[in-house]
Amino acid sequence: MSGFEAFNQNGKITIDSNNRSTIFLDRRGVSPITDVGAVQVVNPFTDGYSFGFSAQQFWNDGNLRWLRMNTGKVSMPGADMFEPEAGDMIRTSRNSSIQSGYLDVFDQNGNIVWSAKSAASMPRIIGFMDIPAGFDLQNNVFSIHPGFNPWILINSTPGNYSNDGAVSGYSGVVLKWDGSQLQASYVSKNQKSWSQILQSSGLRIPLAKFVGI
Repeated sequence: MSGFEAFNQNGKITIDSNNRSTIFLDRRGVSPITDVGAVQVVNPFTDGYSFGFSAQQFWNDGNLRWLRMNTGKVSMPGADMFEPEAGDMIRTSRNSSIQSGYLDVFDQNGNIVWSAKSAASMPRIIGFMDIPAGFDLQNNVFSIHPGFNPWILINSTPGNYSNDGAVSGYSGVVLKWDGSQLQASYVSKNQKSWSQILQSSGLRIPLAKFVGI
Protein backbone atom coordinates (compact mmCIF):
# COMPACT_ATOMS: atom_id res chain seq x y z
CA MET A 1 0.00 0.00 0.00
CA SER A 2 1.08 3.60 -0.54
CA GLY A 3 -0.13 6.85 1.04
CA PHE A 4 0.13 5.06 4.37
CA GLU A 5 0.96 6.33 7.86
CA ALA A 6 0.97 4.53 11.22
CA PHE A 7 1.21 6.16 14.64
CA ASN A 8 2.16 4.86 18.08
CA GLN A 9 0.20 5.30 21.29
CA ASN A 10 1.77 8.72 21.81
CA GLY A 11 0.59 10.00 18.46
CA LYS A 12 4.07 9.89 16.90
CA ILE A 13 4.39 8.65 13.36
CA THR A 14 6.27 5.34 13.10
CA ILE A 15 5.65 4.27 9.48
CA ASP A 16 5.37 6.70 6.59
CA SER A 17 5.20 5.67 2.94
CA ASN A 18 7.04 8.87 2.00
CA ASN A 19 10.14 7.81 3.95
CA ARG A 20 12.19 4.64 3.55
CA SER A 21 13.09 2.87 6.78
CA THR A 22 16.71 2.39 7.80
CA ILE A 23 17.57 -1.27 8.26
CA PHE A 24 20.26 -3.41 9.88
CA LEU A 25 23.54 -3.59 7.96
CA ASP A 26 25.99 -5.19 10.41
CA ARG A 27 27.03 -5.45 14.05
CA ARG A 28 30.53 -5.48 15.52
CA GLY A 29 32.24 -4.87 18.81
CA VAL A 30 33.71 -1.40 19.19
CA SER A 31 37.12 -2.96 19.91
CA PRO A 32 39.91 -3.10 18.95
CA ILE A 33 40.68 0.32 20.36
CA THR A 34 44.02 1.87 19.43
CA ASP A 35 46.25 4.49 21.08
CA VAL A 36 44.64 4.13 24.51
CA GLY A 37 45.88 6.95 26.71
CA ALA A 38 47.38 9.00 23.90
CA VAL A 39 44.87 11.80 24.53
CA GLN A 40 43.71 12.94 27.94
CA VAL A 41 39.97 13.64 27.88
CA VAL A 42 39.14 15.28 31.18
CA ASN A 43 35.64 14.16 32.17
CA PRO A 44 33.57 13.48 35.31
CA PHE A 45 33.24 9.71 34.80
CA THR A 46 36.65 8.09 34.41
CA ASP A 47 40.38 8.64 34.20
CA GLY A 48 41.09 10.94 31.29
CA TYR A 49 43.67 8.57 29.82
CA SER A 50 41.28 5.61 29.48
CA PHE A 51 40.14 6.51 25.95
CA GLY A 52 41.43 5.30 22.61
CA PHE A 53 40.17 5.39 19.02
CA SER A 54 37.96 3.02 17.05
CA ALA A 55 38.61 2.14 13.41
CA GLN A 56 37.36 5.35 11.83
CA GLN A 57 37.73 4.10 8.28
CA PHE A 58 35.03 1.54 9.09
CA TRP A 59 32.57 3.60 11.12
CA ASN A 60 32.59 7.00 9.38
CA ASP A 61 31.00 5.93 6.11
CA GLY A 62 27.67 7.74 5.95
CA ASN A 63 25.53 5.05 7.60
CA LEU A 64 23.62 5.48 10.84
CA ARG A 65 25.59 4.16 13.81
CA TRP A 66 24.10 2.86 17.05
CA LEU A 67 26.10 2.17 20.22
CA ARG A 68 25.09 -0.13 23.08
CA MET A 69 27.50 0.27 25.97
CA ASN A 70 28.67 -2.35 28.42
CA THR A 71 28.02 -1.74 32.10
CA GLY A 72 30.46 0.66 33.72
CA LYS A 73 31.94 1.85 30.43
CA VAL A 74 32.46 5.43 29.24
CA SER A 75 32.82 6.79 25.73
CA MET A 76 32.79 9.93 23.60
CA PRO A 77 31.19 8.23 20.59
CA GLY A 78 30.76 11.28 18.38
CA ALA A 79 34.55 11.59 18.31
CA ASP A 80 35.03 7.80 17.92
CA MET A 81 36.76 7.67 21.30
CA PHE A 82 36.02 4.72 23.57
CA GLU A 83 37.31 2.72 26.47
CA PRO A 84 38.41 -0.81 25.50
CA GLU A 85 35.48 -3.25 25.40
CA ALA A 86 33.10 -0.31 25.62
CA GLY A 87 30.28 -2.10 23.85
CA ASP A 88 28.84 -3.03 20.47
CA MET A 89 27.94 -0.99 17.43
CA ILE A 90 25.27 -1.55 14.79
CA ARG A 91 25.21 0.19 11.45
CA THR A 92 21.90 0.71 9.65
CA SER A 93 21.38 1.86 6.09
CA ARG A 94 18.52 3.05 3.91
CA ASN A 95 20.18 1.18 1.05
CA SER A 96 19.84 -2.28 2.63
CA SER A 97 17.19 -4.42 0.97
CA ILE A 98 13.75 -4.71 2.56
CA GLN A 99 12.16 -8.14 2.25
CA SER A 100 8.63 -8.34 0.96
CA GLY A 101 6.14 -9.91 3.32
CA TYR A 102 2.91 -9.21 5.17
CA LEU A 103 1.89 -5.52 5.19
CA ASP A 104 4.31 -4.15 2.60
CA VAL A 105 4.39 -0.36 2.40
CA PHE A 106 5.39 1.37 -0.85
CA ASP A 107 6.17 4.92 -1.80
CA GLN A 108 4.41 6.71 -4.67
CA ASN A 109 6.92 5.24 -7.14
CA GLY A 110 6.21 1.68 -6.13
CA ASN A 111 9.41 1.18 -4.12
CA ILE A 112 9.06 -0.83 -0.92
CA VAL A 113 9.91 1.33 2.10
CA TRP A 114 8.74 -0.89 5.01
CA SER A 115 7.53 -4.42 5.60
CA ALA A 116 6.46 -6.44 8.62
CA LYS A 117 8.95 -9.11 7.56
CA SER A 118 11.90 -6.70 7.87
CA ALA A 119 10.58 -4.68 10.82
CA ALA A 120 12.61 -6.66 13.37
CA SER A 121 15.80 -5.48 11.66
CA MET A 122 14.84 -1.81 11.97
CA PRO A 123 15.64 0.35 14.99
CA ARG A 124 12.61 1.00 17.18
CA ILE A 125 12.92 4.35 18.92
CA ILE A 126 11.78 3.71 22.48
CA GLY A 127 12.78 7.01 24.03
CA PHE A 128 15.19 9.91 24.01
CA MET A 129 17.88 11.46 26.11
CA ASP A 130 16.42 14.97 26.08
CA ILE A 131 18.86 17.53 27.44
CA PRO A 132 16.74 20.66 27.85
CA ALA A 133 17.59 24.11 26.57
CA GLY A 134 19.42 26.11 29.20
CA PHE A 135 20.93 23.09 30.96
CA ASP A 136 24.68 23.56 31.53
CA LEU A 137 25.93 20.15 30.39
CA GLN A 138 29.59 21.22 30.57
CA ASN A 139 29.50 21.77 34.32
CA ASN A 140 26.82 19.25 35.27
CA VAL A 141 25.91 15.60 34.66
CA PHE A 142 22.56 14.82 33.05
CA SER A 143 21.08 11.40 33.88
CA ILE A 144 18.13 9.29 32.77
CA HIS A 145 16.82 5.80 33.59
CA PRO A 146 15.64 4.45 30.22
CA GLY A 147 14.45 1.09 31.60
CA PHE A 148 16.52 -0.92 29.12
CA ASN A 149 20.07 -0.97 27.76
CA PRO A 150 19.59 1.34 24.78
CA TRP A 151 21.15 1.52 21.35
CA ILE A 152 22.27 5.16 21.25
CA LEU A 153 22.26 7.00 17.92
CA ILE A 154 25.84 8.21 17.58
CA ASN A 155 24.91 10.45 14.64
CA SER A 156 22.95 12.60 17.12
CA THR A 157 25.77 12.67 19.67
CA PRO A 158 28.18 15.52 18.87
CA GLY A 159 31.91 14.93 19.21
CA ASN A 160 35.16 15.90 17.54
CA TYR A 161 38.91 15.40 17.90
CA SER A 162 41.55 17.38 16.04
CA ASN A 163 45.33 17.53 15.95
CA ASP A 164 47.33 19.80 13.67
CA GLY A 165 50.66 18.36 14.74
CA ALA A 166 51.27 21.01 17.35
CA VAL A 167 48.01 21.51 19.23
CA SER A 168 45.26 18.97 19.82
CA GLY A 169 41.67 19.64 20.78
CA TYR A 170 38.42 17.84 21.45
CA SER A 171 34.81 18.52 22.24
CA GLY A 172 31.71 16.41 22.62
CA VAL A 173 29.22 14.54 24.74
CA VAL A 174 30.72 11.90 27.03
CA LEU A 175 28.40 9.05 28.02
CA LYS A 176 28.44 6.51 30.84
CA TRP A 177 26.19 3.47 31.25
CA ASP A 178 26.10 2.02 34.78
CA GLY A 179 23.64 -0.78 34.09
CA SER A 180 20.46 1.19 34.70
CA GLN A 181 21.37 4.85 34.32
CA LEU A 182 22.63 6.64 31.23
CA GLN A 183 24.67 9.71 32.12
CA ALA A 184 26.00 12.50 29.95
CA SER A 185 28.31 15.46 30.25
CA TYR A 186 30.04 17.74 27.76
CA VAL A 187 33.79 18.28 27.59
CA SER A 188 35.98 20.53 25.48
CA LYS A 189 39.59 21.59 25.07
CA ASN A 190 40.73 24.10 22.45
CA GLN A 191 37.31 23.77 20.78
CA LYS A 192 33.89 25.31 21.32
CA SER A 193 32.13 24.97 24.66
CA TRP A 194 28.61 23.71 25.27
CA SER A 195 27.37 27.26 25.90
CA GLN A 196 28.69 28.31 22.49
CA ILE A 197 26.92 25.62 20.49
CA LEU A 198 23.94 23.84 22.07
CA GLN A 199 23.07 25.18 25.51
CA SER A 200 20.48 27.58 24.12
CA SER A 201 18.70 24.88 22.11
CA GLY A 202 19.29 21.63 24.03
CA LEU A 203 19.94 18.21 22.53
CA ARG A 204 17.81 15.13 21.74
CA ILE A 205 19.52 11.74 21.34
CA PRO A 206 17.31 8.84 20.14
CA LEU A 207 17.42 5.56 22.08
CA ALA A 208 16.38 2.39 20.29
CA LYS A 209 15.84 -1.35 20.50
CA PHE A 210 16.54 -3.91 17.80
CA VAL A 211 14.00 -6.65 18.33
CA GLY A 212 15.35 -9.30 15.99
CA ILE A 213 19.09 -8.80 16.54
